Amino acid sequence: MSRQISIGYQEAIGEAIIEIEIPAPYYLFGTQQTSKRFWSLPDWQNIGIKHLSELGESDPIYFIGWDMLADLSNEIRLFQDNIETIEFYLEIKTSWLAHLIYCYNLLKMTAPRTSIPSFEIG
Repeated sequence: MSRQISIGYQEAIGEAIIEIEIPAPYYLFGTQQTSKRFWSLPDWQNIGIKHLSELGESDPIYFIGWDMLADLSNEIRLFQDNIETIEFYLEIKTSWLAHLIYCYNLLKMTAPRTSIPSFEIG
């Protein structure tokens, strides 16, 4: 079973989510087993990543609203700034970072500022 990234937004609270199509392979986020191993590394807590590290225990995780999207941006930046110190397969950690950056920016540039953005990994 693999994990995937889904993004979209609501025009208002309670309305249906308008999904944003993510081109392949950017919606893919590895197999659940590999992802759990990666996100359960103790490095995440040491560098300040809290929400994404929840993928080491469960899924899905959500970032809903502009404030949580700002939290995701901060965690992506911390991931990028510390990527060299994270002991894991180079190809996996760099591709997952690229997928997070791409999907985050696609959502941020597509969702209207008056909407409620939603970023899901599960």
